[in-house]
Amino acid sequence: MPELQPLRPDHADRLLTFETDNRAFFARTVEDRGDDYFTTFPGHHQAVLDEQAQGRLRFHVLVADDGEILGRFNLYDLENGTAEVGFRLAEKATGKGVATAALRELCDRAKGYGLRSLRAVADVENRGSRRVLRRAGFVRTGETSFWRGLDDEFLIGGELRVRRLGFGAMHLSPDDGDVVRRAVDLGVTLIDTAYLYGWGANEELLARTLWPYRKELLVTTKVGVARPGRLDGRPEVLRAQVEAALKRLRMERLDLLQLHRVDPEVPLADQVGTLADLKEQGKIGHIGLSEVTVEQLAEARGIAEVASVQNRYNLLDREHEAVLDACEAAGIAFLPWRPVLPAVGGLAAEFGATPAQLGLAWLLARSPVILPIPGTSKIAHLEENVAAGAIRLTQAQRARLA
Repeated sequence: MPELQPLRPDHADRLLTFETDNRAFFARTVEDRGDDYFTTFPGHHQAVLDEQAQGRLRFHVLVADDGEILGRFNLYDLENGTAEVGFRLAEKATGKGVATAALRELCDRAKGYGLRSLRAVADVENRGSRRVLRRAGFVRTGETSFWRGLDDEFLIGGELRVRRLGFGAMHLSPDDGDVVRRAVDLGVTLIDTAYLYGWGANEELLARTLWPYRKELLVTTKVGVARPGRLDGRPEVLRAQVEAALKRLRMERLDLLQLHRVDPEVPLADQVGTLADLKEQGKIGHIGLSEVTVEQLAEARGIAEVASVQNRYNLLDREHEAVLDACEAAGIAFLPWRPVLPAVGGLAAEFGATPAQLGLAWLLARSPVILPIPGTSKIAHLEENVAAGAIRLTQAQRARLA
């Protein structure tokens, strides 16, 4: 991938070239375009250079597809760990997905500068601009303002890039497709389901609603529980459940497959070994575990690489603190289920947040490997949960909560 270069005076004809989603985009002046801004770009280009010379503008990228300029992004004021994103988009930019990809590139560049967060302002009437911001991980913080912390992503297994605040699909009914669609529209990239959730009906709902899946979306499921709700980690059962999940989710490979529970009647080596065999066959990308002890995690890691652990954990329930510490030391994603509880209502009011938001903000601050997956069947609660990503607790506030 070509390195994105800072703006220079000799970039007037071909400003930048970079690759995103296996396509090469390049920026250049297009004199026959009807948009006044772009047809008169040489003059605007000089204004951009002047802003850069003054030290306000630190990075500039034009987004193009098939030789046609679709938009531009600017990065301003890098001081104090936060920068401002300014951008202008043509109407075609959001439909092609080019603008979203370019903004993600810009976020990566900002993180490379050592920035901790970005803020942006979008025209309240421009739905396309707001959609681009949400899909790039920005959280709405006001009528027209958006914000994104640059530490809000995690690479599961070193390669599956997701936003740290995910969505648990357990509470969805077969008619709740609008909720999960809204989650994805808000920028959620990690969705957790399981065979146990409706005995496959939850997986079918996600496929029916979201397929074909966006490239950035990770849908993870779990196996190892059989009807009527008993643990069953026998190799033949795990293989059958994986094959069924692939069909229900309409996938050729489960990028992250988690063992829902360790079956005490079957050697852990047989259970994890079966998943390792399926990984070798290309049916699983990464292996995860759920409700495990430190000892079980260590044993499993001696058999196969473990990418994630999903244990119960929240502000008031820290039974698995040692497991979290082990995951953090090994760089393993920790997905706490039941991440929020209503018992902190009084404290939440003092922090200017809801109890759910306070619990999620605390989890995000607790460890960089924590990826909460709050679930809900209500869009209002979903939006409230996603907005928790914009809450930043001070060290003193975190200490008080702890």
